[in-house]
Amino acid sequence: MTQDTQNNKQEISEWQTLVEEGNDAYAKKRYSEAELKFAAALRLAEKWSAPEHLGSLDAAQQDEGRERLAKSLNNMAALYHTQSKYTMAEDLYNRCLDLKIKLYGDEHPEVAINLHNLAAVHSAKRRWAMAEPLYKRALEIREHTLGVSHADLVPVLNNYALMLRRTNRNEEAEQLELRAKKIAGEMPSDSSGS
Repeated sequence: MTQDTQNNKQEISEWQTLVEEGNDAYAKKRYSEAELKFAAALRLAEKWSAPEHLGSLDAAQQDEGRERLAKSLNNMAALYHTQSKYTMAEDLYNRCLDLKIKLYGDEHPEVAINLHNLAAVHSAKRRWAMAEPLYKRALEIREHTLGVSHADLVPVLNNYALMLRRTNRNEEAEQLELRAKKIAGEMPSDSSGS
């Protein structure tokens, strides 16, 4: 094993540890600690994604590095979102979305996750016109890739419905809420007689 390979393995292990410690702190609402861990993990991931580093890796290793960067960007964005630091969250979610589109293409569930996250930030900032197309696109991708009754549709349906309620579009919101309840199994599905 070369020295570079050994260093890469150590740094990946360090990154994983930082992410796990950050997730643990986040789950316990120790946000300052989570931010320190996530920021350190992000610095490592950005280092691996620098052009001078990527040039020494094969295509699979480059993609793995980009995936680590996307995860680190998303972790920091989620933390800032939780803390109502919406502008910082939005910037990181946008970077993450661009990276995921390059990695996976436009129709991937990972892209839908970021679209949903960005929609939620825009909703929090009361930017309804920016949020709605993102909710619609996230829903469309999840329906296409996972099916129209998959449980992963429920959070998007509920958040989109909440946005519609806040904009006084209650009938549309109610339709989405009912659909979410059916998918979650909270009410019987419509069944017509034979």
